[in-house]
Amino acid sequence: MQPVHQPNDLIIYPSTKKTIGLVLAALVFVVLGVVFIGAGQSEEERSLGLVAIGGVSVVFFGACLVYLVYRLFNRKPSLIVNDEGIVDHSSAIGGGELKWADIEEMMLYDYMGQRFIGIRLHDAETYLARQSGFKKALMKANQGLVQATVNITQTAVKMPLEELYELMMGKWERDRAGA
Repeated sequence: MQPVHQPNDLIIYPSTKKTIGLVLAALVFVVLGVVFIGAGQSEEERSLGLVAIGGVSVVFFGACLVYLVYRLFNRKPSLIVNDEGIVDHSSAIGGGELKWADIEEMMLYDYMGQRFIGIRLHDAETYLARQSGFKKALMKANQGLVQATVNITQTAVKMPLEELYELMMGKWERDRAGA
């Protein structure tokens, strides 16, 4: 069932151009992984390290490639921001539906050369308990790295992240003032 959107909802779709760029980058790393596996198994080299690195590259970037191709053809919104909260499908581990009242803090930060909006929740453990096993593990790992349970990256949305952050902060603060 499609959600019913209100006229003042901000609906952000993924950037096709950025997604195609990420598909190509993932494809390059899959091919490099295959090359490493082949080189590691050659008569001259026989390197378990190269085979392991190649295998990890193929598995990780192969999974990224599958997800990115899926997102390229599945045109559902990356993010919906409305008066009740946000619906985050900006990545494979997107936060899903978050009410403004569930959010403890939002921050704009850089990590490893990439810009993010980080969202810290009042009850992260209850929220994480609702997630599936693999998604939950990835979200916990992210939370350990950046101190935010939910993270929205610039590559997942078309509008400038600073502009999105200001809009989200305004709606969050209005909700807190009305509570």
